[in-house]
Amino acid sequence: MTTFKTGDKVLITVGKRVVQGNVMLASPNGKSLMLEFEAILGGFVGRMPVLMNDEGAFHDIATWEPIGLEKAP
Repeated sequence: MTTFKTGDKVLITVGKRVVQGNVMLASPNGKSLMLEFEAILGGFVGRMPVLMNDEGAFHDIATWEPIGLEKAP
């Protein structure tokens, strides 16, 4: 499981859409993140708060839709 920290460049996937973004803010354990990006993604404009579930998958906090997240190359 990848641990994300503030400042990481990431690829964010919602459904079939993938956008580049950054981790604007991360909790010390990396399970709560504020992502920033230049798009409308999953109903969020520019920023999206996400939480990690017990299985290690991220979800947006409004609808609990799964969010794919990986470090950008």
